[in-house]
Amino acid sequence: MPMWIVSVLSLWAAYWAAMFAQIAHLRAIDDGVGAVVFSWISRAFLAVGFGLFVVAKSG
Repeated sequence: MPMWIVSVLSLWAAYWAAMFAQIAHLRAIDDGVGAVVFSWISRAFLAVGFGLFVVAKSG
């Protein structure tokens, strides 16, 4: 996989992780409904971003 694709995908994953973390935070402040689900989604995007970072560093 070309390095620029890995970079774009890892930045995309980091962007969406931040967006879902912000939504989880706002939901927790508001009424708490769905906050845990949004934090899980954010964690999944962070894991994908970290995996892409490891792939980029090793290759």
